[in-house]
Amino acid sequence: MRVLQVIDSLLIGGAEVLVRDMAPRFLARGLDCDVVVLSRSSNDLERSLQFAGVKLLDTGPIGLYSPRQIRALASAMRGYDVVHVHLFPAQLWAVLAARLQRVPALVTTEHNTWNARRRWWLRPLDAWMYPRYGRIACNSEATAKSLARWCPHVKGQLRVVSNGIVLDTFANSGAADLSGIGEGRIRAAFVGRFEPQKDHATLLRALKLAPRIHLFLLGDGPLREQLEQQSRDLGISDRITFMGFRSDVPQVLKACDFYVHSTTSDGFGIAACEAMAAGLPVIASDVPGLAQVVQGAGILVSVGDHESLAREMNGVAGSLEKRQQMSQASRRRARDFSIERTVDGYVAMYESVLHQAPRQKVGV
Repeated sequence: MRVLQVIDSLLIGGAEVLVRDMAPRFLARGLDCDVVVLSRSSNDLERSLQFAGVKLLDTGPIGLYSPRQIRALASAMRGYDVVHVHLFPAQLWAVLAARLQRVPALVTTEHNTWNARRRWWLRPLDAWMYPRYGRIACNSEATAKSLARWCPHVKGQLRVVSNGIVLDTFANSGAADLSGIGEGRIRAAFVGRFEPQKDHATLLRALKLAPRIHLFLLGDGPLREQLEQQSRDLGISDRITFMGFRSDVPQVLKACDFYVHSTTSDGFGIAACEAMAAGLPVIASDVPGLAQVVQGAGILVSVGDHESLAREMNGVAGSLEKRQQMSQASRRRARDFSIERTVDGYVAMYESVLHQAPRQKVGV
């Protein structure tokens, strides 16, 4: 079976890390798996794929939102049995490319419970696009229910395939050297892009009320300058380290005492899952998808409630016994989300959609 993974780019994010982790394992299962990115950036994820022996393709020097992507992507699709698409606009361009270059099976993954297209005037676009996929994998039950409400006519195409992580990478990593940073305080971490969905602003307000804690923010994005200014305005800039994108996330997590995941929506929460695998107690926003990953192992807090978040952060910071108990619960919970189980789910989905391919009108 020849499988092509299609994604906007390999800038750090949950979907991008998932593709990075799955592709080499598809190769190990005997699938011929390549990856094509619509916008190449020569970063760590790209290099790690190539190091693992995965063929990395691109559509050339074309803007991510340019319709010229259609023909370039159609050419890249040639000869594959399954084309598996992640994120928008790759989802749209792939459907249009499939009208030029027919493939036996076109599938996609929905990675979140909400996106910027969930507005009434864009519903016709999604109502046209999603039915043209033979299968739509959803990374959680919450994501599947959300998409089914948005596009009810695709219910029959939805399959839940939970995200997974490389457990050993996080469970067995050594700790990063953070000496001189946050010493004498309890260290907390949050991994996420600085964008509105990831509710860093609420976390910073909570940190103002949690004086024992030093916060490490891993990631970057358009809101970074605004958040740095907010930290100065709140008088907490000496207790925050903006670390940018890091290639040593497992090591940084291991050097911290707990993890906090503040967001307005998250279909799964792969960063929270990684933190649990590293053995960190987790405090997270109570949003569909993420809540089901953390529930039973960590603490859930209402979205935007910085006072409740501060109270829970202080409670975890103030009790070593509580951190130890939550650490054990995190490790147990993380075992439910191995990358091997995720790969099993996708291989089964590929085989199923190929079996039905002669009866499908893929991309039409």
